Amino acid sequence: MSPIGRLILCVVIAATAGVYAQTAAYGFVYDDPRQIEMSASRFTWAQAPGYFTTDVWDYVNGKAGNYYRPVFLLWLLVNYQLFGLSHPFWHLSTAAMHVAATALLFFLARKLTGNDIIAGITALLFGLHPAHVEAVAWVSGVTEPLAAALVFGALLAYLDGRRSLAPALFAAAVFAKETAIVVPALIFALEALFATTAPRQRIRSAVRAVVPYAAVVLVYLGFRFTALHRFEDPSKWRLREVLLTIPGVVCLYLKQLVWPARMALFHDLDPVTRASWMNFGLPLILLAAIAVGAAAVSRRSRATAFACALLAIPLLPVLDLAAFSREDFFHDRYLYVPSAGLCLLAALAMRKIAAERAVWLALPVAAALAWVTVHESRFWSSNSALASRAVEISPDNPTAREFYAADLVLNDRFADALPLLEKNEAAHPDDPDLLYAIGICRYRLDEWQEAADTLRRVLDLRPDYPHARLLLGMADAELGRLDEAESEMRAAVRGRPRVSEQYRGYHAALAALLEKKGDFRGALEEYEAELREFPDDSGSFDRAEHLRAQFSHPPPPAPSR
Repeated sequence: MSPIGRLILCVVIAATAGVYAQTAAYGFVYDDPRQIEMSASRFTWAQAPGYFTTDVWDYVNGKAGNYYRPVFLLWLLVNYQLFGLSHPFWHLSTAAMHVAATALLFFLARKLTGNDIIAGITALLFGLHPAHVEAVAWVSGVTEPLAAALVFGALLAYLDGRRSLAPALFAAAVFAKETAIVVPALIFALEALFATTAPRQRIRSAVRAVVPYAAVVLVYLGFRFTALHRFEDPSKWRLREVLLTIPGVVCLYLKQLVWPARMALFHDLDPVTRASWMNFGLPLILLAAIAVGAAAVSRRSRATAFACALLAIPLLPVLDLAAFSREDFFHDRYLYVPSAGLCLLAALAMRKIAAERAVWLALPVAAALAWVTVHESRFWSSNSALASRAVEISPDNPTAREFYAADLVLNDRFADALPLLEKNEAAHPDDPDLLYAIGICRYRLDEWQEAADTLRRVLDLRPDYPHARLLLGMADAELGRLDEAESEMRAAVRGRPRVSEQYRGYHAALAALLEKKGDFRGALEEYEAELREFPDDSGSFDRAEHLRAQFSHPPPPAPSR
């Protein structure tokens, strides 16, 4: 690499790291507490092989979901082993992965164009783009830069002729995040565009080049099916709805790339159930015009054609809307890899317009992107800031409303949270997690009978819900039904799938009930059981010491009359 190329790369790395430096002061938000803090006991080397046979959320939810990402779990394991639960280091490692992906994109763009300026502009715009805030400022969003770094590495290794390394990197990428499954299509595009043979031979060569990657896909699908026993969750979408919704979704994704303002954790976007001019006709015409334009510019150079492919192909997996909830199928973080294609297109256009002065076009754009990124990332500083922002931008989104209500619950604002949760209950009367949250609010508002009734509905829907069973026991205790309360609490203790942070306090709650019933020896046994699981529980320690003192010095007998 030339000295100017090294200088450009250093500037790109410094700028990218700089805009995310403030995230070191942020905490764990949204899924982080459950995925990291509550799952801390999962992050041991002895359990690492099990990551390849389970879902990401299996440890927390006790059942397989739709997120098979063992390499991501290995990333969490390494971070936990290095940093424990220190928030700053987790955020710095996430930002470092984004910097690594940005640097790899620089080398990829340089390999495609042979030009340090174009590569530098591409990487600079990519590193600073606000569409990446969700993936970088949120620790659990690291799946995007982690998979992207491996994808860019695989493409670069392929172009460098390291044909054994490229499939290995692709395997790591697809086991990090399922959307990396598009790499074979990108390899096909590279071979079809950049091979020096005749057009027909290039297609045959491209097909042969894809064979090792197709083998990796088959291995991945085999592992995924073995772990989840299916490829994705059963869909609540109709095929017609998916087809009608896709044009509007793609247009919104492109808008977020070109005009990245007011980035949101959730968006007010509903499935299109009935086509109209605004929700289907106009988006479809816009997409057709964009496709024609992309086909026209692709004829200018092979790099331009591949940039279009890098923008379009990685979007395809997230257009499988049937794999998502009907209320939560659009996220800015899904633009992480596609944005690389747009940034390369922008760099090529700037070079075409201004030749050697292209950098002067890029700098004000980069400055604007950096300002928006710094501004938008501040909302990820805490759960309360993020939840407030979510309902501010998407007040009609039920998932945003539930997230905001959950934050209110965490801050003991139960009276404020309950109406929001009940509004969602009207649309989802059979959602056990939603009903459990309502049960918490009613219990904490001293509405014990209503809480008990709600929690019984939860257990009718999901009998293996230990949190709901424990809280039902606590509600029964408040209602004076002590025997029923003990039965529910003991069932809750037995029903826990494992001992972990999310099941802290079960024995202590049962012990408090036994004290209330006058069974002090039973209470002591339960406090001691809690301390065996969580030796740092000061409350259980104090109560156990108090009970031991009582047994050592029993009160004197009452005087006879």
